[in-house]
Amino acid sequence: MANVIVEVAVSIKQVQGGTTGVLVQQDQSLSPGQGQSQYPIMLPTSQMLFINDAEPVPGTSGAITLANLNTALTAAVTTLAGASGTPLITPTLLAQINAWNTGGP
Repeated sequence: MANVIVEVAVSIKQVQGGTTGVLVQQDQSLSPGQGQSQYPIMLPTSQMLFINDAEPVPGTSGAITLANLNTALTAAVTTLAGASGTPLITPTLLAQINAWNTGGP
């Protein structure tokens, strides 16, 4: 019997301020749409941070539900950017992301 995990890959990217519908990119394999309706997203600049995590999906193998997947995805969010514990997005990484606004790497 096999178990199930959810692997989450997060790319945090900077987009130009004031970006409009004219400056959007197409849905492509590594450039997904935005939201459940998969609207086009703003074209990002070269500033990007990639982080990934994997979490076990609770429940009975062969009878996984959306609620089970939601539990695993919520655990991934907590691991990445939780308000307590030791999230993967550290204050140092957060400072790096905020520095993009002023041209930082």
